[in-house]
Amino acid sequence: MSEKEKYPQDHTDDQTVSQLLTHLKRMRRSVPVNYQLKADLKKQLLERMKELEAQKAQAPTGGQPLWKSRKLLWISCAAMVVALSVGAFLWWSDGAVTINRHEVLALPAEASVEQVDIDGAATQIAYIAQQSELRTIPIDSDTKPVTVKLPPTNGKYVALAWSNKGNQIAVVEQAGQLSRLWIVEMPTAYSTGSSRLLKEEEGVAYGSPSWSQHDDSIAYTRSKGGNDEIWVSSTISYQEWKLAEGSQPEWSPDGRFLAFRKAGAVQVMEMRTGLIAMLGQGQWASWRSEQELTYTQPDGQLMEANVADEPFVTKELPLRNPYTAELIRGNWAANGKQILLVLRENQPQELVISLASR
Repeated sequence: MSEKEKYPQDHTDDQTVSQLLTHLKRMRRSVPVNYQLKADLKKQLLERMKELEAQKAQAPTGGQPLWKSRKLLWISCAAMVVALSVGAFLWWSDGAVTINRHEVLALPAEASVEQVDIDGAATQIAYIAQQSELRTIPIDSDTKPVTVKLPPTNGKYVALAWSNKGNQIAVVEQAGQLSRLWIVEMPTAYSTGSSRLLKEEEGVAYGSPSWSQHDDSIAYTRSKGGNDEIWVSSTISYQEWKLAEGSQPEWSPDGRFLAFRKAGAVQVMEMRTGLIAMLGQGQWASWRSEQELTYTQPDGQLMEANVADEPFVTKELPLRNPYTAELIRGNWAANGKQILLVLRENQPQELVISLASR
């Protein structure tokens, strides 16, 4: 009796290997596989396939029966697929950001990515509407939408930022050559809200305001003659001072670091020592925690860095359920779980605002 008759097979070895490779392709489409792990396991799988081909070329001799070798091969291949599945799942759940609310808001294409922000508690989104109103969109059911009339202007409002306590919003006005930085007190059950002027200056352009740890000062970009500088204004004493060369300042939650952009790269300054380290090419840094921050590369890839590591460790932060639009900016809420994504859509041309979580 032949070996095949003795141990009948329901399918051929080639079919088995083909099924395993098909499974790998399906996994790649369904999850963002860790490609280094995938490459290593695929290499081992191909080596096993070569062993099978070598065994086919030789008739079985007095050694181990061929059917047992084939069985071991199938078990090894199955184990590799399982290991890849587990590794991909762990890598996915540990690092990925999931987009769970597409197009919460759409702004005109000419709008600035600085005209929208999420509050620290991740309960509402604020944005500038019709160049004269400050509006909020509730994220949870306990929050109600709010509309605040901004001071009349012949120019436009170009940027805003929630305070850490969530009761104030810094708003930048640009009217010709005149720039103003306003602080808007949000309405409560006991007040209707108000606006006060913190600073104004002619011949410059303000942008990207960021509140300090205790909301007692605001860092912002001051541009003049093509040069970008980071300045700070006290919200209490109205004192002001230059902090660094660059733009897009972003305070860490504990006030220990200031992230900003200079010469096309994201940099981090330790406030106590003044030491500056570069993370990489990109823009719009946002702190997820006291030590972790993200920024967007020129190609739209979201990057993550940990400033507790020396040297700093930077890696890609994958997006689950990605949108077809180009990612421009990501703003983390203070809880470090929700992130507001600003994306540019070309058809139709607009800024799309989505919500994601980790």
